[in-house]
Amino acid sequence: MSAPDAARRRLLRGLAAAPLAAFAPRAEARDYASAAEVFAEIDRLEADLDARLGALAAAVPAAARLATSIRADHERHGQARAALRRRLGAGAPLASAPPPGPHDLADLRDLAQELVHAYAEGLPALRDARAVDVLARHMADDARHLALLQMWAEAEGLDG
Repeated sequence: MSAPDAARRRLLRGLAAAPLAAFAPRAEARDYASAAEVFAEIDRLEADLDARLGALAAAVPAAARLATSIRADHERHGQARAALRRRLGAGAPLASAPPPGPHDLADLRDLAQELVHAYAEGLPALRDARAVDVLARHMADDARHLALLQMWAEAEGLDG
């Protein structure tokens, strides 16, 4: 088997497994009490991930396109959540600067996984079919981001 064929097969295996890994059970599963709480947690995790991706892109210029693409998706997600907040009366987003934190690839992957889990665990608290549909679509975007970060980590030998 040629090197490109082997690399393609590894990529396809990663794509197939990553979404399943994103929904693996966690010991610290969270039970959200309200839509406002779900939105606040997603806001916090997105802002943290975007800040860390920005720092990584500054250190590793090859990461800039990925960081820009993910931030654009998160901007779109944030606008949709703002509309849902207004419709559901869930209050305004809490403005907070993300805490400084590590920005290595393994940390980014773990944070992206936390974000996907926040979506999955938060959907039942929304109690609104339209909101669930919107956030489930956002979760699919972020599962795709997670898959990319996972494949990158695997390519760098950070399989852990």
